[in-house]
Amino acid sequence: MLPLGIFVLLRLPAMVHLPGGQDEQFFSVPGYTVWQCGIPRIPYLPTKNRSTFFENADRCLMTLPPGLFYAQAPFFAIFPAGYPTSRIPLFLGALAVVVLTFAFGIRLGCRPETVWAACIILALSRPLLFTALTARPDLLCVLCGLMSIALLVTGKEFSTKRVALIGVCCGFSGLFHPFALVFCIQIGCFLLVSPGTLKDRAVRILAVSGATLAVLALWLPLILMFPYEFQSQFFSNVLDRAGPGLPARLLWPLDSIRHHAVLLWEFAGPWQLALLAVGLGVATVAFAMDRDVDSNEVTKYRRTMYRRILWLAWTSVYLTATVAGLHPTKGYWLYSTILILLCTARSANRLAIPSRADLANVSKSWPACGLLAMCVLVTLPGAGLKSSWIYLRYWNDPQYHGARFISSVLEDLPRDGLFLADLSYVFDVYLSGRETLLCQEKDQYWGPEPIEYNRLLLAWEGEDAQWAKQYDASLEKRYGSREIIQACFVDCFVPKDSIGP
Repeated sequence: MLPLGIFVLLRLPAMVHLPGGQDEQFFSVPGYTVWQCGIPRIPYLPTKNRSTFFENADRCLMTLPPGLFYAQAPFFAIFPAGYPTSRIPLFLGALAVVVLTFAFGIRLGCRPETVWAACIILALSRPLLFTALTARPDLLCVLCGLMSIALLVTGKEFSTKRVALIGVCCGFSGLFHPFALVFCIQIGCFLLVSPGTLKDRAVRILAVSGATLAVLALWLPLILMFPYEFQSQFFSNVLDRAGPGLPARLLWPLDSIRHHAVLLWEFAGPWQLALLAVGLGVATVAFAMDRDVDSNEVTKYRRTMYRRILWLAWTSVYLTATVAGLHPTKGYWLYSTILILLCTARSANRLAIPSRADLANVSKSWPACGLLAMCVLVTLPGAGLKSSWIYLRYWNDPQYHGARFISSVLEDLPRDGLFLADLSYVFDVYLSGRETLLCQEKDQYWGPEPIEYNRLLLAWEGEDAQWAKQYDASLEKRYGSREIIQACFVDCFVPKDSIGP
């Protein structure tokens, strides 16, 4: 399948070579500790400050549900520990998302070439790029949610078994992130207005709710083992950061929408964001103009699915913004991206073939093919092509390979004493067997007392935040290169009081 090949070719080099990225200092090592002892922890983050969202994270990490960490654990049993291994479930999940999108599009009634184009755009898209290459639960949450939506949309009848299966998918989505509430709201609304008696609807709601809660109960043993950590971390990270209560945000969504408009501009980039906005508008207009009165049952079924998926796309935009609120999350916009691409593919298919009588005329499909080819070209800016080429060209070169680079740096440093490191290499330093502490805002994470450390290793995050000043450190040596952003670098600092007069 071409979209899968494109994705693997462009993203595998980055997955292997990148040092730690955003939030990976928090969400990579817990999968490793699950494999080691069964409990997700951040051993190098023994902070006692609740405002960090990670109080007692060295005992148990409870900022989010633990689904990601248990998905990562088996891969740590097979592959060498490190950031790349922690990303494998996300990378495989991205491949599954592309396959599911293709199958969804075919069931929706799209022509294969339009679905292929949509999947190629998805494979090149920035939302899939960032979620597949970052050890965060975003993508796996969306994958499980998309499975539940696929079961919902493609069903002709809602048997109790089918509805329960939808609930199971929702439950697993919730084990990755509370964003699963978006899928639950959509599915609940859909089942409430679905055909059937009041009793039928009540049974469906009870079945989907019961199945969802049964799966979520898998988290309960960990919560009972660490109730204080759950209350401290989960509440401060998820509930306190979202802003006003959910009912208030649903009724007055403007603040949330403005907040996420800025995040989307950064996340998708101007070209891809414009493509998605235009695509959703075109899909809506195309559906409104559709006057197909063909009595064919297949046609009616596919049109019904198209109406459902278009409704889901619009509500996903509204719910993603309002459920997340003012939380700085971005990755979950992948869900809306997928639905909009499916709607766009279906509308392009419809515009190319205005009637059943034209189906045999191959030339009628050329306008849609040309349009979708232009959409693919629009996706290329910001698709990470330059980085992919550099990582392919310098495959396993330590200058462009995070794990190999920091390994060579650590060989030049002593093993004794406390090492502080920022997100780029803290996991690697910890795996080297050294006593390790995550370098973050000093007073917030560690208090005003001085810290006795041997070395402070800072890459781009520490340099931007000027943490060397906070930790009263002097530069000892620079490693690597800053010529291009794909190259690895780290600055090694020592305490000022360790330097003689």
